[in-house]
Amino acid sequence: MAVVGGGPPARQYIQAAKELGSDNVVGDILGIEVTRLNARLLIATLGEIAYPKPAIEVDELKEAFGAYGVVCMGGLTPGHSTDAVAAIAAEAVGADLFIKSMEVAGIYDSDPRRNRNAKLLKSTTFGKLLELIVQTGKAGAGEYSPLDLVAFDILRRADVGVVFVGPRFQDIAEVMKGKRIGTWVQRD
Repeated sequence: MAVVGGGPPARQYIQAAKELGSDNVVGDILGIEVTRLNARLLIATLGEIAYPKPAIEVDELKEAFGAYGVVCMGGLTPGHSTDAVAAIAAEAVGADLFIKSMEVAGIYDSDPRRNRNAKLLKSTTFGKLLELIVQTGKAGAGEYSPLDLVAFDILRRADVGVVFVGPRFQDIAEVMKGKRIGTWVQRD
């Protein structure tokens, strides 16, 4: 299963909607649509191993997951990030591992884009991860925050391993092959 975000195009649409006077719900819906377009692009890349369209409900994900090698999703609900969607999806299908691909190589002790002395954490606990999320405050698009609180809560309650890796597809593949890269989250 793969949940994709909207990236810069989603942020551009959301910003344009704000400038035109739209509320946050309209911005969220635009962002969701962009994530679903990105999911369609990933499906096209994966070919026949993928469910032929983005799943738009958890029940659809669960049905398709048993029949296809990969099910792709984007956003689901206004107010939920794709991190939250991915956490919900991982819990719904009983995933063994939640892999979050980030713009940086994993979780750092501070924002590595602003602090060149920031140190990559090879492992951390859910408690320390929560401290880091709270430290960053309400992170907006483009800000350094490893995860939002909704996704955090779902992953903490689920019986799923959690790892944060860099932006390369190879990083995800290496973790799936058992390589320990990025930051692994341990239970408290």
